Amino acid sequence: MKRTELGWAAHLLTASNLFLGFWAILQAIEGNYLMACWLIVIAAIIDGLDGKVARFTRSSSEFGIELDSFADVVSFGVAPAVLLYTISFQKFGFPGVGLSSLPLLFGVARLVRFNCTATTGEKGEYEGLPIPMMASTIATFIVFNYAFWGNLHLEILLIPMTVALAFLMISHVPYESMPRLTFKDTKQNLVKLLLMLACVVVLAVNPSLVFFPLAVIYILKGLFLYLFHAEEEEEAEEPMWD
Repeated sequence: MKRTELGWAAHLLTASNLFLGFWAILQAIEGNYLMACWLIVIAAIIDGLDGKVARFTRSSSEFGIELDSFADVVSFGVAPAVLLYTISFQKFGFPGVGLSSLPLLFGVARLVRFNCTATTGEKGEYEGLPIPMMASTIATFIVFNYAFWGNLHLEILLIPMTVALAFLMISHVPYESMPRLTFKDTKQNLVKLLLMLACVVVLAVNPSLVFFPLAVIYILKGLFLYLFHAEEEEEAEEPMWD
């Protein structure tokens, strides 16, 4: 079977992402918060693979980009918003509704901006925090709390974290994309691939405790490099005086 005849596989992965997002919403409403969190994380992993499969099967298309974005709205916009509201923010009344909506509102803005500039080729980095990473960070934060303390011990951090993640999505901070799944590529891609494989090994030990710290490292790395480069450019633009 030729690669091009497997183009349906990418769309199947995207549909799976959408289904998992819908399932996560139902689980959050029913109070099964950890199940909802893991469904969001699994959806994010699948979302990272569908584009790879599309390019491997040479079936990348505008239709695929739009379908992926609609699935992302549900899995990484609506699902984390419902999760935040049901597990914590509902006690704030209407302000809690507004806080819970931030992942959805800013996530949609992030996706629209991405679609306006997206191509069907491989991207080296993203402008702004990708919406799957935002949703995964919220989900794994909750998982981390329950794994460490048996409850949402650090609930006080949910509000500032949600606001920060929302603004990072629409920021200009560059974040690295997934590496090509091949060792026969550039040196930079090889390093990224080896780091990703190392993270997979570490995650296999105890994903409940390790996933959130790795997500934080990814987010802070992008932010640090952005601020560092901005400072370098500012220094370079300063006039030299005799």
